[in-house]
Amino acid sequence: MQRGISAAGTQVGGPVRLGLVLAVLAVGGACHDNDNSTAPVVATTITANEATNGQSGAAGTVLAQPVAVTVLDQNGAPISNATVNWAVESGGGSVASATSVTDANGNATVAWTVGPTVGTDSLKASIAGGTDAFIMATVTPGPASALLITSGGTQTIAAGSVSGPLVVQVVDQFANPVPNATVTWGVSGGGTLSVTTSTTDATGTTQITLTTDAAPATYSVTATTGSLSPVTFTIIGT
Repeated sequence: MQRGISAAGTQVGGPVRLGLVLAVLAVGGACHDNDNSTAPVVATTITANEATNGQSGAAGTVLAQPVAVTVLDQNGAPISNATVNWAVESGGGSVASATSVTDANGNATVAWTVGPTVGTDSLKASIAGGTDAFIMATVTPGPASALLITSGGTQTIAAGSVSGPLVVQVVDQFANPVPNATVTWGVSGGGTLSVTTSTTDATGTTQITLTTDAAPATYSVTATTGSLSPVTFTIIGT
């Protein structure tokens, strides 16, 4: 009797235990699948920091503030340790480093030296596999570096008449015109200048005339600005 009962129990218990094992494995597999459902965080978008975009700087100089960008992941959150690539798009100039790495707030910066020509320069910031951002800067003339005669250098006119325009231009070290520079004029040999000081216009130029005396004579007209070397015009009244 007992053997029969035991045998029956074994026959019943075997399939039950096998079913429990299969159920546990199925639950474990489902949990394992759920653990793999989270996607990795990656840098997706990059935007220019408006506080450092649109700066102005003199030709060939470093902008007052390093330019900055912010990098976000696919969830719109700032991402750290993302590499930003910098490249000058137009205007020449250079950046202090070709790459920067974002901080804990997703920000990356670089010092930008603008180009030598007055106008608008642009800089591109990019991330691998993501969007690009563009930063702009306005380049202005640098300090006056030279005073040049552009017209009227030597003239021969009738005594007692008015000379043609005596024209000078003020430029910076890159030959960009310098506006609003004050030029002081002087004359030796007599005659009368139309003005003794004048101001350069947007093209960096300014001009005056000389009225000669009634008697024949030779006149030297000088123009100076700041500490730059003066230039001299020669007017001969006959």
